[in-house]
Amino acid sequence: MKKTSQFLLWLGAAISITEIVTGAMIAPLGLGQGLFAIILGHLIGCFLFLLPAGYIAARQQKTAIESTVGTFGNGGVKLFSLLNGLQLIGWTAVMLVNAALAMSGLSQRLFHIKNMPLMAAIVAGLIIIWLLVKPTTFAKLNNTIVLALIVGVILMIVVMFQTKTITGTTPLGKMSFGTAVELNVTMALSWLPLIGDYTAKTKKPFKWAMLSAGGYFIGSLVMFTIGLLSVLVTGYSDFNTWLAQSSLGLIALLIIVFSTVTTTYLDAYSAAINFKNIWPVKHVKYLAILITMIGFVIAIVLAMSVYENFLYFIGSVFTPLYTIVFVTYWSKNTNTPKVVNFALWLLGILGYYQLQKIDFPGGTTLLLALLLGGITLLLQFISKRVMTLSEK
Repeated sequence: MKKTSQFLLWLGAAISITEIVTGAMIAPLGLGQGLFAIILGHLIGCFLFLLPAGYIAARQQKTAIESTVGTFGNGGVKLFSLLNGLQLIGWTAVMLVNAALAMSGLSQRLFHIKNMPLMAAIVAGLIIIWLLVKPTTFAKLNNTIVLALIVGVILMIVVMFQTKTITGTTPLGKMSFGTAVELNVTMALSWLPLIGDYTAKTKKPFKWAMLSAGGYFIGSLVMFTIGLLSVLVTGYSDFNTWLAQSSLGLIALLIIVFSTVTTTYLDAYSAAINFKNIWPVKHVKYLAILITMIGFVIAIVLAMSVYENFLYFIGSVFTPLYTIVFVTYWSKNTNTPKVVNFALWLLGILGYYQLQKIDFPGGTTLLLALLLGGITLLLQFISKRVMTLSEK
């Protein structure tokens, strides 16, 4: 894959309705604090987590989850492959349900049709077509769609600022700065266990990891900002409601459909790669199609009230996991028994939910990474000293 294609792959991954909807949740902070939270959260998520994850996978020529083998062993790879596969099925469902909700409002206005299962089925069908496209054709097709989406997003921003502000909207509620930062970080973290799947075969680890993390950083930063502005500029507390009432019409519908396809394709395909680590299969794409169909079924019954908790669950599982992997890789210390690393990971999961009570301005993920990273380094030092003394 060429450099431009790699960058556009991850830029396209970030262009989605789900990112915009999450950005809209930050509106209670206002414009200044909201933008600061978005920038800080994306810097932490993309360059403290996504970048090193992609780099390590590329250096080791392994997928994202396979790169944990040195720290957690083969048993760990299988466990984390299962957990990551399940969360990616969840993401597939979340993306489909968000797209279906937005499409239903638009299709009702444009065609007098409001049928959420039908809308979800249309997007799921297109994802399956994407999965069946040959690799040589995929890069060209994906690049074309992403470039078209960029034009559509620019048009969306222009229309947004031309929207007459409505009054008497639902109160925005409250949100702390730390919570807003964490929402940004956890959205980036959702890509943490799969970014290495798309850097594993490169011979230029840092460049490819930077292209991936940078592409996602730019795209996601813009999407979150659009979500924030959609509430503050238009007065609509719900982005999908504004989109349905906007003058974008069919253009908005196409943006929703193809932005969901380019993003959810990565979820379904990487879920299949992860399950392959547990159950060897010959045709990963066919497994990805099955995963897309499972995500569609879940989307029909999914309650979006669980969405925020789902993001926090991702942070609680993968923040401690990759913190330990990063520290082990950079310290070049693999002497710590794997059972100790597992214990640290479980401690990190429990610690994540406890640290949420502190409401750290930099987000729970950053605080946990700093504390757990320090503990991991200390235990590695102790383990090394013990081994040295035992050899004497």
